[in-house]
Amino acid sequence: MGAKRVAGSQSPKRRTKQKKGAKVQESATPEHRSPPVATLPDWCMPALGLLETPVAAAELPVSCRDMVAAMLPKSGLNSEAGGRHLYQRQFLEGLSEHFTGLQTGHQAAIAMAQDSIAALASEQTEVVSKVGVTKQRADEMRAVRDAKHETWKKAVDAVAETGKAITTAQEQVKNHEAEHKCSQDLVEQLGQFMATKFVPLKEFSIPGNQWRLRAKTSKEVANTLASILPVGVEDSLRDALQVAFRRRPAENESFAAMTIEYAEKLISKHLACLDEKIKSFETTAQAGAAAVTAAKEAAVEAKKHQDDAENEYIAADNQLLEADTLADDAANEENQLKPRAAELAAALEKAEAELAQVQSFIANFEALREGLPAASAAEVTAGEEVTDQSTATEATAREEATAQSTGGER
Repeated sequence: MGAKRVAGSQSPKRRTKQKKGAKVQESATPEHRSPPVATLPDWCMPALGLLETPVAAAELPVSCRDMVAAMLPKSGLNSEAGGRHLYQRQFLEGLSEHFTGLQTGHQAAIAMAQDSIAALASEQTEVVSKVGVTKQRADEMRAVRDAKHETWKKAVDAVAETGKAITTAQEQVKNHEAEHKCSQDLVEQLGQFMATKFVPLKEFSIPGNQWRLRAKTSKEVANTLASILPVGVEDSLRDALQVAFRRRPAENESFAAMTIEYAEKLISKHLACLDEKIKSFETTAQAGAAAVTAAKEAAVEAKKHQDDAENEYIAADNQLLEADTLADDAANEENQLKPRAAELAAALEKAEAELAQVQSFIANFEALREGLPAASAAEVTAGEEVTDQSTATEATAREEATAQSTGGER
């Protein structure tokens, strides 16, 4: 019997031609799933804690740490030291050497933080000294500036006083010139007065039929003389003159003659005083001009003193500005060091906490490796608490540094 052909099983499959540009759908690759991690016993926690420290994470790759974690349950760490085989002992000794070396990085970090704190303390001492020196310098310059400002204000007042002195001297010169002109006019008026009024009355040259003119002239003369007489004499002399001018010179009236002679002497004396004033005008005028010149020279000198005082005040104010700037810079530098001090203190505290944590883990690991009683759960928990405390301390120190930095900027 011949074999029967099975049509469907051996015929080639039909290929479907794909359109140009169409992508071939890739077969879905099954997602890789890591095998479930078995829960490790508590006695593995010290070694695992050491493997998870930042220093170990930096030195050992993830694959190496995973390998050690996988080998720990079979390492015999929870058994007596004499019951372990050679490979277990070599494995645990290697871990011991590596774990012991993990302390070096933390110790170096502590030493570095301590050195940085010491250097910063020295720098802070210098900055504090600088703050004191610059502040004292600024206070001294402020006192100098204030004194220069007071001197400048006095100089300004002195210039104003010299201006008043010039005005006063110039007014005195003008008044003296006006007085001189008045004296000249009065001498001329009195000369005309004597010639046209006093002498005719004295000589009785006004005709008798002009008695009204004589009485009027007599009254004018009496009033004029009364204006130049001392206070208290004018009234009596005015009346006496009017009586005396009614007498003729030939009548030999002694009282009338004496009255007219007295009045004539008063006028002559007054004219002599006016003449003396007129003659001394040049001398007085020169003295007035000299006073004006002296006042102007004093004003020039006062203005120069004011300018010098102002320049000194401006220079002192600029020096004070520089001193204040240096003092402010020193104060800012001091404030900027405070956050650094807080950061270094936090770094030191963190390094010490991490070292304590590592040492605690190492102590528990070594106790297990030496075959001592297994580490209790309380010791493991204490190690975890050290980790939490280190994290909390670091966060608190970071917040304090931020707060101090913000306060310094304000």
